[in-house]
Amino acid sequence: MTPLSFPLSWPVIALLMLAWSGTGYWAGDHNRNNAWLAKQAVAERQAREALQAEQVRGDALSTGLLHQQTQIDQLKTEKHEALILATTGRPCLGSPALRVLNTAPGITVRSLPTATSSAVAADGPFTTDTDIASWVIDAGAAFEVCRARLDALIDWETP
Repeated sequence: MTPLSFPLSWPVIALLMLAWSGTGYWAGDHNRNNAWLAKQAVAERQAREALQAEQVRGDALSTGLLHQQTQIDQLKTEKHEALILATTGRPCLGSPALRVLNTAPGITVRSLPTATSSAVAADGPFTTDTDIASWVIDAGAAFEVCRARLDALIDWETP
């Protein structure tokens, strides 16, 4: 008796070969897809962790920036209050100087006070030492806020 006792015909052999090939292809494709899905899951987890870390870093930078701005605003308010005691309100810059400043880059002279004395009224609008000192405080505070924002942006870009 031969090892195979049932007769194998060519169509049966071809069908078995086709079934084995299909099963092998499915198994290989299944394993390849599982490997790709595992790789995607790792990449997704890493991206999520990186995003969360950047959000924490961004929140810390934003909190620091808001704290700096609050300190700047508080200091500006304190200095404005101190100006009332430190200045006299005497005329400081007359109309010609204000016209020059009004045309300077980045400076606008707004809401000029009306002259109170007749000698100054003849000269036209003027600004007082209090106005100048107040403008300096506001400009300095605006500069500090801008500097703090730029520092926060630089810190964001270069951890």
